[in-house]
Amino acid sequence: MTPIVLINGAKQSKISIFNRNVQFGDGLFETCVVENKKILFWVNHFARLNRGCEQLKISKVDESVWLSDVKKALSLCSYDRCVVKLILSRGESLRGYGFKDDIKPVRAVIVSELQKTTLNNSFCLEYCQSGYDSNPKLAGIKHCNRLEQVLARAGLKSDEGIMLDENHNVISVTQGNIYAILGNKLITPKLDKCGVEGTRRAVILDLAKLLGIKVKVDTLSVKELGQADEVFISNSIIGIQSISQIGDIGLGESPITKKIKDAFTEKRADSNSWQCI
Repeated sequence: MTPIVLINGAKQSKISIFNRNVQFGDGLFETCVVENKKILFWVNHFARLNRGCEQLKISKVDESVWLSDVKKALSLCSYDRCVVKLILSRGESLRGYGFKDDIKPVRAVIVSELQKTTLNNSFCLEYCQSGYDSNPKLAGIKHCNRLEQVLARAGLKSDEGIMLDENHNVISVTQGNIYAILGNKLITPKLDKCGVEGTRRAVILDLAKLLGIKVKVDTLSVKELGQADEVFISNSIIGIQSISQIGDIGLGESPITKKIKDAFTEKRADSNSWQCI
């Protein structure tokens, strides 16, 4: 079925060529999972969207407006499980990077069906040939200029690819965050200079601490990743996915990762994790 698209609350799929998202990637987006008219971890998504607005100085859109748009879009389809993508552009302007103070943001909602999938026992990573450049002002948020990920995925032969920064430290995979378990410690890269702070990342780190697992958010070297007992990745669609191999290095699943997975599944089942629409 063709995805449902709303632009500024109206059902349509055409956008102006003068939209700054089209011209410059000047905007933000969120990818949410919806089941039975409820959004998973909406609080995390909306908080990151607003944080992005603050960093990029884009006018915020009220939460009630977004939820109203999502509700309308869902009423136009019959999906029990779907992916809802929110896109916020700074607005429209003519040629040139500058914009007027009174520019009005343009919002879009895209709803597409989410097929039921099972996590793979075999999931392999490789190192991407292209990575990140540091820019603290763009770090952490999900802005619409994703050329770094586009280039990183070009020619990818494995299930996913590991992206490094200019200092050859591990930052993320192309579509999610990455975690290494060494002994009784969970390490995930700090994202203060580049990369995206995934909505599941905060949930996972909180759960790990509650489980008594030592959590370290810091620089993660290629050497450390190669020495890990277990590696897993996360994003909003797959949740948590264990990694069986990185290049020529085989990995096994550790009891610590299983504890985190079980806790995440329980958290996902908690009604407080879902926003009713």
